[in-house]
Amino acid sequence: MAEYHSIRELLEICECGNQKIWEVVMEQEAAESGLTEEQVFQKMERMYEAMRLADENYDAELRSGSGAAGGDGEKMRAYNASGKNLCSPYTSLAMEKALKMAESNACMKRIVAAPTAGSCGVIPAVVLSYEDSEHVSKEEIVQALFVTAGIGKVIAENASIAGASGGCQAEIGSASAMAAGALAYLQGGDNEQIVQAATFSLKNMLGLACDPVGGLVEVPCIKRNVAGVMNAVAGAQLAMAGIRSAITPDDTIDSMRRIGNDLPVCLKETSTGGLAVTESAKRILEKISKKSS
Repeated sequence: MAEYHSIRELLEICECGNQKIWEVVMEQEAAESGLTEEQVFQKMERMYEAMRLADENYDAELRSGSGAAGGDGEKMRAYNASGKNLCSPYTSLAMEKALKMAESNACMKRIVAAPTAGSCGVIPAVVLSYEDSEHVSKEEIVQALFVTAGIGKVIAENASIAGASGGCQAEIGSASAMAAGALAYLQGGDNEQIVQAATFSLKNMLGLACDPVGGLVEVPCIKRNVAGVMNAVAGAQLAMAGIRSAITPDDTIDSMRRIGNDLPVCLKETSTGGLAVTESAKRILEKISKKSS
């Protein structure tokens, strides 16, 4: 089958074969891996099951080794239960799940890097919350994960999904774009609406610095997962409303690559700039130092 290396090529293949994005992505993976399409689908299903298990196994009592992460997912659950969250039930739940998944990563529990460990909360929060809220089938969620994989493949090939090379736009930004595409698919969006959702979400994250305090994937990374979720929801709703980006998906991804290259080293996971060198960060590091001594 024809290979795709850009969003434009992916859409062209879909159009030629009258296929959905997830079908093309699954076929491509089967061709590259030598597995059958059924085996590839089962492999993605295991990814889904790992996400679901990670969400269900969240432990509100756990704290990361630094002591800077843990327990916020439970605080968000309690706040949601109070009925005070101004967001919809779906979005409120997604915020909660994003915190829980990202905290589980910081506490060394088993997660799915989607596409990275630091951004592991975005995609699961968006798709699992949709499954729980709208009661769609597991099969549809797995299909949505193939959509995320296709978008992520193009971003990784033409830009980056690593904070060390592209800043946090490459991690939370990529995850948010991937999740937005999945959400648009789950809401019944066509192929064009799916890539428009991803484009809106990626555009909003361009230039985002990667500035983890102490080099740990905790501050500000965990809360940025929530921002990635909210951004993904916004991007999907814009696309589902029929709004189109003035900048094409591939131009947006190319811009992300150029911006990532232009970012100074201090803003690319080195913890030598941005939030990582603030007075607040210094106090956090002092606490960590005392805790380990």
